[in-house]
Amino acid sequence: MINKVLLVAATNIEILATINYLETNFNQKSFTEFSNDKLTITPFIMGVGIMQSAFALGRHRKIQDFDLLIHAGISGTYSGSKLNLGDTVEVHEEQFGDIGAEDRDGKILDLFDLELLGDNQFPFLNRKLINNSKKYRTKLKQVTGNTVSKASGELNTISQMEMRKADIESMEGASVFYACRNIDIPFVSIRAISNYVEPRNKSNWNINLALDNLNQEIIKILGELSEK
Repeated sequence: MINKVLLVAATNIEILATINYLETNFNQKSFTEFSNDKLTITPFIMGVGIMQSAFALGRHRKIQDFDLLIHAGISGTYSGSKLNLGDTVEVHEEQFGDIGAEDRDGKILDLFDLELLGDNQFPFLNRKLINNSKKYRTKLKQVTGNTVSKASGELNTISQMEMRKADIESMEGASVFYACRNIDIPFVSIRAISNYVEPRNKSNWNINLALDNLNQEIIKILGELSEK
C-alpha cells in the first residue's frame, strides 16, 4: 500500500505544473503537504547537481517515513538512444559518469577504474546502480542514466560519455539512486527529454515540451496511486 509519497526534483520549475495541480485538486495540509482520501504528497526540491541532491536527501529527517519516492526531472539524451525530444521515460539503471580522475590523454577514469570502488560493492552491481524496487513500476520505456558533474557540451567529452552506453544524461539521477538504495526506500525515477547531448546549442532544446510531458506523466502516476 502506498499512502505517503515524496516527490523530488532538482528545481521547482520541473514540477511546478504538478504543484499547481495539487493545489487545485488536493487538500493542502501544510506548506509542503497535499492530501486526498488515499495519498499524502510532499514535494521536495533538492537543488541542481550531485552534491546538492545528495546533501538534500541525506538531511531529510523523515525520508524513511515515505512509502514511495518519485524522482522527476528533464534530461538530455545521447544519439544512440533513439529517443526524441519530449519523450518521457523511466530510468531503471544509473551510473556516475565523470567522478574520478582525468588521465594524461584526457580519458576519464572513474572510481572503478581507479580501484577506489569494487564493481559489485553495495549498492553497485557491475558498476551500475539498479532500481530493484517492485513497489511501483510505470509502463514507460526503461532506460539507463549517466550522471555527470557538468552537462556534456564538447565533442571529446560527449564521445567519452557515449561510450558508457547510457540513454540519457543528468546531473542528479545517480545521487537519487545511491541514496534510495542505501536508505532502502522504494523509488521510481521519471525523466523527460529536453535536449540532445551534442555540442552545446540551446536553440535546439525544447524545455517547455519536456516539462509539459513530464508533469502530465507525474499527474497520471498520482492519479493511479490514488485509485489503488
